[in-house]
Amino acid sequence: MISKKPIKRRIRRKAASAAKDKVSPLRQSRHLWSRFILPLAVFCWPFLYLYRHVLAINGQYTAIGNDFILLYYKYKVYLLACLSDFHFPLWSPAEGAGYPFYTNPFTQAFYPLNLLLVLWYKILGGYNPLDYQVFTVLGISIFGLGLFMWLRLINSNLRAVVFSVLIMSVSFKVTEIIRFPNAVHTAAWYPWILYALTRILLSKSLKNTLVSGVLLAFFLICLFTGGYPYYVYYGIFLFIPYLLAFLAKPLREPLFGPYTINRRRAFATFILAGGAALVICAPYVIGIKRLMAETIDRAGKDFGYSTAHVFNFEDTLGSLVYPPAASIEGWYFFSIAGLLVILLYMLTRSKVNPESEGRNGGKETVTPQHPGDLRIKLFFIIWICIITYISYGRHSYLFRLLWNYMPGFSSLRVWGRLNIILVPILAWLLSISYASFESSLSIKKTPVLKERSYLHAPIAVLAVVYTCILCVQIYFYHNNIHDRLWTIYFKHLSPQSIQFIVYGAVAFAAFLSIVLLSKRVSFKSNRALSTVVAVLVLVATVEMRHVGARVWTYQRQVDRERNTFDVVKVNEASFNLRRTDRNDTIALPNFSVGVLPNWYFGRYNKFLKETEDELEARRAFLGIQEARRIFFSESIKHSTVGAFLLDTARYQRPGKLLSYTGDELIWEINAPIEGYLSFIDNWDRGWKVFVDEKEADIELLFGTFKSVRLAPGHHQVRFCYQPGLF
Repeated sequence: MISKKPIKRRIRRKAASAAKDKVSPLRQSRHLWSRFILPLAVFCWPFLYLYRHVLAINGQYTAIGNDFILLYYKYKVYLLACLSDFHFPLWSPAEGAGYPFYTNPFTQAFYPLNLLLVLWYKILGGYNPLDYQVFTVLGISIFGLGLFMWLRLINSNLRAVVFSVLIMSVSFKVTEIIRFPNAVHTAAWYPWILYALTRILLSKSLKNTLVSGVLLAFFLICLFTGGYPYYVYYGIFLFIPYLLAFLAKPLREPLFGPYTINRRRAFATFILAGGAALVICAPYVIGIKRLMAETIDRAGKDFGYSTAHVFNFEDTLGSLVYPPAASIEGWYFFSIAGLLVILLYMLTRSKVNPESEGRNGGKETVTPQHPGDLRIKLFFIIWICIITYISYGRHSYLFRLLWNYMPGFSSLRVWGRLNIILVPILAWLLSISYASFESSLSIKKTPVLKERSYLHAPIAVLAVVYTCILCVQIYFYHNNIHDRLWTIYFKHLSPQSIQFIVYGAVAFAAFLSIVLLSKRVSFKSNRALSTVVAVLVLVATVEMRHVGARVWTYQRQVDRERNTFDVVKVNEASFNLRRTDRNDTIALPNFSVGVLPNWYFGRYNKFLKETEDELEARRAFLGIQEARRIFFSESIKHSTVGAFLLDTARYQRPGKLLSYTGDELIWEINAPIEGYLSFIDNWDRGWKVFVDEKEADIELLFGTFKSVRLAPGHHQVRFCYQPGLF
């Protein structure tokens, strides 16, 4: 007799499958909208906001100035040219009389997204500044999408998340650092790391925890290799407080809900993921640390250098309400509309609408239990104030304490840049604030509620808050209080100063109109609430874009041809070309021996300073007058460059070049006497020398250049750069 149990199981499975297939079209549409269309829109938003940065119109586009070309684009073209020829450059002979390439943070040599750029380089046949601007804006898109994915995990109100992400992803702090592509692509992974941490802490299964752990390891690798070590260090002040908020029950429940966390599994995953990322990135990170210790002014413990750029309370006020008065290095203006949403939340009693709570929720979304809890407000106030107070530098006692006792802290400078970590923090607070604001708009009006005075509190709070904002704006504007960079580099934006006051008034009027309208009408429908979001995002965008999309910019013609070159040929040809002494980075085809302020080897900078009284001799020695890089001398113990040149004058033809790749020099010489072959290229601890394939000792000429002692006779000398694992 055939058992009926398998038949019943099949019937139940078919019924369950049919039930799944009968999901309403409306629900399918909402699922498609929230899971795919909205994330895609968020990702594309920075490209739309900065469309003139990525799209040439009539042959012109908005080009990024400051350090964009000098410090970043040149390195990227050089790196892509090398990688496209399957060569990974370790040493950079084209700058500062020789300097490491792979551990120079500006080169972003190990960043995983370089693989995409190599494909771009190969397919399009080169790389130009406009291509690099597209890549930079891509970093902002990654940042914005990360904010969206993270905030969706901890906020059930989809509109609040969208409002926060669209504003904060193009706030002034984000668009200002566009001149530093490496900074953009390092900060881009902040929200993704927060996303992975949250997934691990909320995960209920081992499988999901492991997947999240792998994601965390990848995001950390991208952070470490993004090429902006300052932002890696700043992450300490972002991730640790976030984890503490999750692990402290008094904060966890009002912020995230009554979730039980498997701490043992979560911390094991953190250790494994973090450990894997550190092991992979350790040679790179340690290499950067060692290089900075040998670079002028980068070794740390110089209080004047660390605090040279000032950021203070006036800058904080300017960042919030009137950006021209704030230091551009640390401002983070995110519109008066966004500020009003936060202040309204902070200064009023939050009223939760039970009907709207969880309306946009999903399986992976947590709902805070008490969104207006005083503990939440105090948590954000304390967190933001601590970061702000640290950014005040020498005016901050907390800064002095950390500078003296926190490892690595004294090596950093321009502490206004620390405010980059306020962007995800303010995005989180803004999403909570907007969810609370929307709840007050959509709450059902009853006669009892109408009689309560606190219904009118938002109007009074808005009026008082905006009056204070307006007074500060007028004070700054009337007294012509501007940051020095505003008047030096942003003269084309100076007429825009008054517009911050005008657009702020428009934002207040729009906000007040919505609040007044809500007293008569309940915003219950998704369409009405979505309209409110659209209006406020539009107002905030208009407030920010007239300046935010134009800082550090100028108009430029599109390059007709993309830059490309053969690195091997350029390196070998450099022995026949005179060097330049311009203060530059990588210079092609004429290599540079100039230096930038506070950069390149300290010992090389010392050599330049000590030889200022014999400039002509130094120019001959460095290959500026003649294309000479190799010298043979009887001694290298000379006190002056002139004396050394007299010694070498007897040996005008010290051999010939066999090959040179930048990382390896092979030279053939017939030494007439016992003496020294000197390669006028800086030494670093990774350099080795082989004479007739036997390793020899490198000695230093003038404390910084490579020399090797040779016996009389014919020799093949090979200098090669083999640092660490390489």
